[in-house]
Amino acid sequence: MTFNHVMLTVARESEGYTQIALAKASGMSQPHYSQIENGFKTPSPEQVEIFVRELGVPVEFFDRVGTVVPEGLVDFFHRRRRTLPAKPLQRAHAFANIVRLELSRLFVSVELEDVQGWPHLGGYEPEEAARALRAAWRLTPGPAPDLVGLIESTGSPVVRADLFHEKISAMTMPHIDGRHVVLLNERMPASHLRFAVAHEMGHLVLHTGDTTESIEEEADRFASEFLMPERDIRHQLAHLRFNDLGPLKHNWKVSFAALIHRAHDLSAISDRMYTTLNIQLNKLPQGRKREPGEFAHEQPTLVQGAINYLINSEGYSLAEVAQLMGSLERTVKARYLGQEERHLRIIGATSARPALRISS
Repeated sequence: MTFNHVMLTVARESEGYTQIALAKASGMSQPHYSQIENGFKTPSPEQVEIFVRELGVPVEFFDRVGTVVPEGLVDFFHRRRRTLPAKPLQRAHAFANIVRLELSRLFVSVELEDVQGWPHLGGYEPEEAARALRAAWRLTPGPAPDLVGLIESTGSPVVRADLFHEKISAMTMPHIDGRHVVLLNERMPASHLRFAVAHEMGHLVLHTGDTTESIEEEADRFASEFLMPERDIRHQLAHLRFNDLGPLKHNWKVSFAALIHRAHDLSAISDRMYTTLNIQLNKLPQGRKREPGEFAHEQPTLVQGAINYLINSEGYSLAEVAQLMGSLERTVKARYLGQEERHLRIIGATSARPALRISS
């Protein structure tokens, strides 16, 4: 086999190993291991088998030639990035690259029908873009429906997984044949993730490779308007009091914090009330990290549906699907099939999730 040393780095970082730790587990010196990882030496078959065992990947993983996406091209949705430790960010980035490579191989064999595209709204103000997207997708006024379903209706797979730190809410990897891959941190409450998903949607319709400071604020503005349209929610936020937040959260499927922020942005409450509400929020038993009244997470179905299609309609075994994806059967089970299977759902007025068929 041709050993791709870049894939060794990705696998090691995804598992949270340092070079020193993996070298020790592999029975070699750190300088010798470093030479392998940097492409100056080729590992022996015995050393490759140790990497396979320690990193939980098939031997073919190290023969893979797929492109690894550098961190600068990945959108990480998280706050206080300057205080986020480098190690979990590095690990999440490596993990996202592996997911992207696995799904790129899966969707070579499964083709999607009835996919609605992402409109390009780069010339719009964020609020205008949010209204335009809701109109393009024929969403009714009021609270937005299942956001994960909306994203997957574009053919962009969504994966819920542990992203190794609570400050990383979501990640978007560059497209697979025109589709993006969105990863959501399963550590986060559902209300937090709803906003993170809408934030990522803002990037996908507004930004193309921009890295200026304003794009995060613009994505937040997009998310606020998409989830809580001004014309539909303004009157409900007038004279907002803390006891109002529970029913509003239940209806709009957003966090207390997002509702308070939206009320202030729309001048529905005074600066003084904004401060008071935030103080009350921070005084809750678990503060703003774990608000009361959480609802169920939105569950992705696109990847699971594609895998089940290959098994149930095309006669693949799960082991063969895992081999197709360049993964292990146990990894596919844990990473993509651990969620309850659901039927495809209706989105908006008439749009449904994409149907699946095998590509010719």
